[in-house]
Amino acid sequence: MIGVLGGGLSGLALASRLPDAEVLEAAERPGGLCRSVSFEGFTFDPHGSHILFSRDPRAMGFYEALLGENVCRRRRNTKVFYKGRYVKYPFENGLGELPPEDNLACLLGYVTAYAARKAGTAPRPTNLREWMYHRFGKGITECYLLPYNEKIWKAPAAEMGFDWVDGRVPDPPLEDVIRSSLGIPTDGYTHQLHFLYPREGGVECLVRALLPKVPRVRAGFRVASIRPRGGGWTVGDGTEEREYDGLVSTLPIPDLVRCLPDAPAEVRAAADALQHRSLVTVMLGISRPALNEFSWVYFPRPEDGRFNRISFPSNFSDRVAPPGTSSAVAEITCNVGDEVWSAPDAALVEHVVERADALGVFRRAEVISSRVARTPYAYVVFDRHHRRNLELVQAYAARLGIRLLGRFGQFDYINTDQCLLRAFALAEEMGGGA
Repeated sequence: MIGVLGGGLSGLALASRLPDAEVLEAAERPGGLCRSVSFEGFTFDPHGSHILFSRDPRAMGFYEALLGENVCRRRRNTKVFYKGRYVKYPFENGLGELPPEDNLACLLGYVTAYAARKAGTAPRPTNLREWMYHRFGKGITECYLLPYNEKIWKAPAAEMGFDWVDGRVPDPPLEDVIRSSLGIPTDGYTHQLHFLYPREGGVECLVRALLPKVPRVRAGFRVASIRPRGGGWTVGDGTEEREYDGLVSTLPIPDLVRCLPDAPAEVRAAADALQHRSLVTVMLGISRPALNEFSWVYFPRPEDGRFNRISFPSNFSDRVAPPGTSSAVAEITCNVGDEVWSAPDAALVEHVVERADALGVFRRAEVISSRVARTPYAYVVFDRHHRRNLELVQAYAARLGIRLLGRFGQFDYINTDQCLLRAFALAEEMGGGA
């Protein structure tokens, strides 16, 4: 029997394709970051709003199969809040909506950077900050990319690597940027232009659809120790032990290594050095119907508020808010134990409501419901030592014969579709079927 440590989407997807597997999940119900919560008639994804999209038709087909008729199909309508304006996202596709002086600065900066790359005179970037200037130029970098990335990652861009940006940060053609600056509509990041979302139940519907296919799930089992025994493994939670022929871990790597009593000091140090950010979400019910037509809005400027994004789940589905209402989710990245993480729920709600009211996103008097959630592991941070630390831990896990899977199991910034596709690929490698 295969032991799958962690019952998030990756672990459940893997186990659903293995003939003899057991999932161990610390929480009272499985789902990990792919869970939803309902209160007062509203449904939210408390670990950050999810949408379902992929370049890979296999992932899209799997979403369709799991959701069946419980699906809404939407076209992305995303904005960047900039100097009181809602600018089209990606930012470089909305230059014509900027104040004229910013539009000009962004266009000139992009053209200058583009020409330097084509001429081979641009120095090779060595960190994320340099990469932004190298790829997008001074204007777009300083108006949007730099403040937004430093806001969400809570780290200087000069201290971050950029090997994660491929597929996540659009690489627009020069013609599109010029057209955008002139006010001619263009669409960037087109593989995310259309997305799916469950009509009812939130993103946890994926988990609910997967669970009947999973051989065994043990909820409420928090892994505390992992020891080799007779060619297999013994996994304990302090009161009970389970035995397995093989292990796949989707646990966050630092948590996994802490459960391995014989891990060398350098492996422990590398695991603890892997950086991540936590997340506070403020979920709000709004009394106004059809609050706006936006999927979500990015807020790059620190003075606008602590939140880096506000999404509007009631625009994802017509069944996640009571009739005549709307919903909003503000996301604030942080670190466990810092000022944001430790703030009382009421103070976090007040901050979001006060700033949103001041910016005109919605009015204080319209807020009729609220709840706060905290996610310890939300985003992988690619600092400049990430690859070295990760490879050291990966090599140790490979020597032990423990397979790693998932966003924090592999400490890679992957979306829902890649969690599924990697799980299916590993299941096939381990002899599982479709």
